[in-house]
Amino acid sequence: ICRVTSPLVFSSFCFSAQSRNSLQQGNIDGARRLGHNAMVLSVVSIVGGIAIITALIAFNWGCEYFQHPAF
Repeated sequence: ICRVTSPLVFSSFCFSAQSRNSLQQGNIDGARRLGHNAMVLSVVSIVGGIAIITALIAFNWGCEYFQHPAF
């Protein structure tokens, strides 16, 4: 699960660091733009992780439901 969403998390971390640097240099518009990008990537990675976990749980329960006991 982490391998799927980790590139998004890393990208959002990079955007947030760039946003902080832009703000420290006085570029408020650039900092807002980069901060917005970081926020969007963070939300997408959280939603994607939740969707993957939900799909895996549903798939696991579905497989257990359709398995027949061996006699």
